[in-house]
Amino acid sequence: MITLIVLLALLIVFMAIGLCFHIAGGVLKLAFKLIFCLPCAVICVAAGIVLCCTLILIPVGIGCFKLAGGLLNPFRMCVL
Repeated sequence: MITLIVLLALLIVFMAIGLCFHIAGGVLKLAFKLIFCLPCAVICVAAGIVLCCTLILIPVGIGCFKLAGGLLNPFRMCVL
């Protein structure tokens, strides 16, 4: 009986530690997106606007907008 109680206590402790690491990972991922991905996306949008002003480089400007959308996608980590 004591063994069962100890095992349950260890299980609860490990689940709490796992939850803490999961929350810390989410916070770090959000900080990474705000510090690195958001400024890169703003630069890509600005470059896309400038490139879309020219007639020849409109496809490149549209590509910049797609890249900015990919950087802000919450289900994918941005890698530059």
